[in-house]
Amino acid sequence: MKRYILIFSILFIEISGACFAQSITAPSNLEAEFEQSSYVKVKWDDNSNNEDGFLIERALMSDSLRWEIVGQSPQNSERFDDYWILYNKIYYYRVYAYNSLGRSDYSNEDTVSTPGDTSNIPETPSNLRVLKTSQTSISVRWDDNAVNELGFIIARKRPELPYFEFIDSVGTDVLTYQEVGLTPDNVYFYKVCAYNLYGISDYTNTITARTEEGTLIQTNSSQAESFYLRDNYPNPFNPSTVIEFGLKSRASVSLTVYNAAGIQVALLFKGDLPAGTYSNRWLAANIPSGTYFYRLEVSSGSNGRFSDTRKMILIK
Repeated sequence: MKRYILIFSILFIEISGACFAQSITAPSNLEAEFEQSSYVKVKWDDNSNNEDGFLIERALMSDSLRWEIVGQSPQNSERFDDYWILYNKIYYYRVYAYNSLGRSDYSNEDTVSTPGDTSNIPETPSNLRVLKTSQTSISVRWDDNAVNELGFIIARKRPELPYFEFIDSVGTDVLTYQEVGLTPDNVYFYKVCAYNLYGISDYTNTITARTEEGTLIQTNSSQAESFYLRDNYPNPFNPSTVIEFGLKSRASVSLTVYNAAGIQVALLFKGDLPAGTYSNRWLAANIPSGTYFYRLEVSSGSNGRFSDTRKMILIK
């Protein structure tokens, strides 16, 4: 009996020591300041050496401190700029560090007041809606209700993130936006605001859009002898071509198309796949003629990494 107690005690000490060694020290000395260029600068001290990043939370005084995540900062960072603010408001901020094993306690909280003059801020755009979708793109449109905007800011939330991200902006009187390089059969959320030198408007309604299902097919479930990427066929092609690749083990895979300038024009697949051989038909009906490159990137743990890039020509 004493032997079992001794073994249990040793295990408890080892497990407790491991948990203690992996704990994350909370950030401290958080300060929030309104900057004249219409954003809130949030600063803190990084007290840990094992974090993967930081998550920033914000609450409105009028919301009885209903906290929401508004952004993320990378490892070793000590600043976040919050542009998604409204005038004549009081905001609360707090931050915590995180890694794959857990998270720290919160930092201290700080408050900041935004200016009260909203007379020159542009009117809020409205009626945000989806125009069309494809396997890798979503187009949206909105109504312009302002006469003094410098442009519009587009924000998008991916399914796996709890907050919206700035993804792009467009100029005055531009009322449509297309995002490309998305993952097939995935849900995305969008909202838009107008901006000028005095600040940003309220946000439009939030809309939900889903990309169309992809055309990736597993042609053989047997394990391939190696990781490989084959030449597409036909090549040259119009308007579609087939890309084949093989996996010798389960892996994280991305299959991407770039133009000659190195700009991504299509994300054909991104995710985990079991061993086997696969084909993907790329429909390039809305893509101009030219030379394109498709790239396969594979990450498979103990089986290492693999990447290959090949050329194809679209002729219309």
